[in-house]
Amino acid sequence: MTRSILIVAGEASGDAHAAELVRELQRLAAPTTPLHFWGLGGTALAAAGVMPLLRMETVSVIGIAEVIRHLPIIWRVFRHLVADIERRRPDLAILVDFPDFNLRLAKQLARRGIPVVWYISPQVWAWRSRRVTTLKQVVTQMLVLFPFEVDFYAQHGMEVTFVGHPLVDRVPRFPEVEKPHLRSSLGLPLEGRIVALLPGSRQSELRHYLPPMLAAAERLAQAEQALCFVMPRAPSLDEKDFTPWLRDVAAQVTLTHGRFYETLAVADAAVVASGTATLETALIGTPMVILGKVAPLTAAYLRWFAPLRYVGLVNYVMGEVAVPELLQEQVTSANIARHITELLTDEAERTRLQTVYAAIRARLGEPGASARAAQAVQQVLCSLPHRHLASTLPSSPV
Repeated sequence: MTRSILIVAGEASGDAHAAELVRELQRLAAPTTPLHFWGLGGTALAAAGVMPLLRMETVSVIGIAEVIRHLPIIWRVFRHLVADIERRRPDLAILVDFPDFNLRLAKQLARRGIPVVWYISPQVWAWRSRRVTTLKQVVTQMLVLFPFEVDFYAQHGMEVTFVGHPLVDRVPRFPEVEKPHLRSSLGLPLEGRIVALLPGSRQSELRHYLPPMLAAAERLAQAEQALCFVMPRAPSLDEKDFTPWLRDVAAQVTLTHGRFYETLAVADAAVVASGTATLETALIGTPMVILGKVAPLTAAYLRWFAPLRYVGLVNYVMGEVAVPELLQEQVTSANIARHITELLTDEAERTRLQTVYAAIRARLGEPGASARAAQAVQQVLCSLPHRHLASTLPSSPV
């Protein structure tokens, strides 16, 4: 009897983590009980064999103001997905991060008696902590990536399992001896220092971060002509998304694709939009400054109702501002250039950051996170009665 599993991921890092989980679940599945995955995701989930009824790029936005602008399409996708849930009646739903959308979806699933495993906790421990009450009512099992999340959810009476972070397995280590070859393979000069610019994986993030990043690159290039800049393109974005921004930039900026970790590895310093990329940069070992910027309406809400101590995931792991951050009005070309100059020239600061990065790696758990997450999901599946797989006919993608 086939098991039908809904899986929903709404942004690039969640898509990648979810794809690894799906592969591990398929490996664990018994031949007599195949697994059928469908839902909302991106290229990684599709490559893992998930039938993508809906594309995550249509709903992948952050911030209150941004969500308001995209409400019609988000609501259309949501209704489409709920209709498919009603028709297909999955045995289990796996919701991956993406809290604003997924929390509403979890309520719909709970009403229909469909168990929910939430993989990659919404950051209710950072803000909107009152949401944990709702999570407790609709989530069967919470799978978390950070040790400090276990106590938070356990204190609220939720079933929670720490599986560790899948990036520990995914992010490679690059010996120094490989760096010249990597530079050459990326089309970068063998001499001179390199700064990586990581503006995020969403269109809204490009609007927030690319103008100050590129203006800072021009400032830095004026001071050091041999300095070059490299920008990895997220799978969720096209090259044409960057063309208007890069057309008139008076600095040497190379756009890379499909070589994210290699791009970070060759960089002497990085400017990183807040998100999973801050953890990836730390695991690679590149000194960085983190940027956190949202629309003014979103910023005002956070300032008054949910003030954040910091925005970088690396700093939440450390419990302090261990890696420098620039927030909202501080995100200027002058401030970015000043921090990058310090990261390139201050050996004491570079050494301090390597110590911080080592501590972060130690706190992310042992290798095998995706396998442990799959085992936890498998335990939930084994405890459930079999349902009839209503239909495997694809709906029209949105």
